[in-house]
Amino acid sequence: MLTGRFFLTSTYGFASFYVYTKIVWMMHKNWRDYKSTFFKLYTADYFFNLLTFLNSFFTLRAPQNTCDDCFFSFLFNSQTAESNSWFPLNFFFTLHYCMAFIQYSMIFLFALNRCSMVFLFSSYEKWWRPALPWLLLLVAVFPLTITWPIMTNHAYYIYIPKLEGYATKSSADVSDILNVLLAFMAVVTVLTALANLLSIVRLICLADRITGAERNLFFVSLVACVIQLLAAGNTLILFYAVNDSNRSSIGAQTATVLMPFVSDLLTLSHPWTLLYFSQKVRTSLLTYYYPHLMTKVFTVSNTSNY
Repeated sequence: MLTGRFFLTSTYGFASFYVYTKIVWMMHKNWRDYKSTFFKLYTADYFFNLLTFLNSFFTLRAPQNTCDDCFFSFLFNSQTAESNSWFPLNFFFTLHYCMAFIQYSMIFLFALNRCSMVFLFSSYEKWWRPALPWLLLLVAVFPLTITWPIMTNHAYYIYIPKLEGYATKSSADVSDILNVLLAFMAVVTVLTALANLLSIVRLICLADRITGAERNLFFVSLVACVIQLLAAGNTLILFYAVNDSNRSSIGAQTATVLMPFVSDLLTLSHPWTLLYFSQKVRTSLLTYYYPHLMTKVFTVSNTSNY
C-alpha cells in the first residue's frame, strides 16, 4: 500500500497549492495592484510549480511509494520494459527532467529581477516588461532541447526490491542528460547566489532609497536562493560523493532522506515566503477572501484608538 510518507508529502503539497492558488487568483483579480514583473514572474512560476507537483505523482511519488503487492501495483506492472506502448509515460518523464531546469532558471530570474530593481530602481521595469515573455519562452523551450531523447524513447516502470517501490526508467541514455542538468544546476545556483549577494551589498548602501515593499520581495527571492543552494548541494552530494562504499554512512543516509523534502521546498515554499514577507499580499488576501474578518480587525483597531 502507499506509504505514510506519500500521504504526508501529498497533504502538505495540496495544502500549499491551495494557498498558492488563492494568492495567484487574488493577484489576477487585483491585477492593477500586482502588475509589476516580479508578480508576473510569480504567476508564471506558479504554473510551472503546479505542473512539477502534479507530474511528480506519475514519475516519483506514487511509484516510489507503491510496493510490488500493493493494490495500485498493477498500474505500474502494466507499463514495463516489455510493453508496446510508452505514451504518456515518456511525456511525463521528459517533463520530470525539464521541470528541474525550469525551477532553477525561475529562481535565477527572481534573483535577477530583484538585483536589477536594486541597481536600476527607477527604470528596471522598462527593461523587464518587453524582455519577460522572451525570457519565459527561453526557460520553457531550452530544457526540451536537452531532454528530447527521453520523449522519443521507451519509458517504463521497474520494481526495485531494495527500495520497496517502483522507479521510472527510459531506454534512452539519460546519463548525458543528467550530467548536463547537474552542471546547469551548479552554474545557475552560483549565478543566483552572486545576484543576491550583489543585491545585499547594494541594499546596504542604498537602504533609504528602496521601499520596504520592494525590499521584502527581495527577501522572498533570497529565501528561494537559500533553498536552491540547499537542494543543489544535496543533489550534487548524492551524485558525486555517495557511492557503494559509503552509502550506509550517516551523511549519505541523511542526504537521501532529505532529497524529497528539499525538492518539495523548491516547489512549495513560494506561497509561504511571500505571505510571510509581504504585508501587502497578506492584507490583499484577507480583504479579498475574508472581508468580514478585515472589517472586524479595523473595528477593533479603531476602537482601541479612543
